[in-house]
Amino acid sequence: MGATDVALWVPLAAGVLGIVGALAGTAVTQRATKQREDRRWERERELDQLRYERERLARQRERRTALYVDLAEYTQSEQSTLEAAVDEYGERRLEVPNLQHPDRLTARVKLYATPQVCESWNALVQAIDLVRWEWSEGNVNQNDHHRWLDPHSPAVLKLDIAIKEMQSALRVAVDEDA
Repeated sequence: MGATDVALWVPLAAGVLGIVGALAGTAVTQRATKQREDRRWERERELDQLRYERERLARQRERRTALYVDLAEYTQSEQSTLEAAVDEYGERRLEVPNLQHPDRLTARVKLYATPQVCESWNALVQAIDLVRWEWSEGNVNQNDHHRWLDPHSPAVLKLDIAIKEMQSALRVAVDEDA
């Protein structure tokens, strides 16, 4: 090998090393960019998960709030009806307001309500059924103008307690959701 052969190989080797270096630099840059992009996508995915979870909880809170308002209205209606039903001298007619059917509310309670509200609701529905049975089949007092239930009858007392427990459970549930 002569000097011309070495002189020929040096530029070729330097050119090959330059090309290999450029390719290696590009590969390293591409790998670093890919890792940076993967980390960015992962952060965005985590933020999307957090945003989705917040939105899901907000929707659940809205549904529960709507349910609790409906339950409170229904409970208040039953309390007013009970007060009219035990009023011996009352002039109010007993009319059932146009609220949701208890079975529809029960289905929503099973889906969205806390266990305490669910338990209180079931007790309230059972107590309402007892009073309705008492009104239609039981011992009802009557005078010339209207009928009334004995305010000390077990069914009336049970419904009164169930109404108060339901109202209390709703207050606790609303405070917990706030």
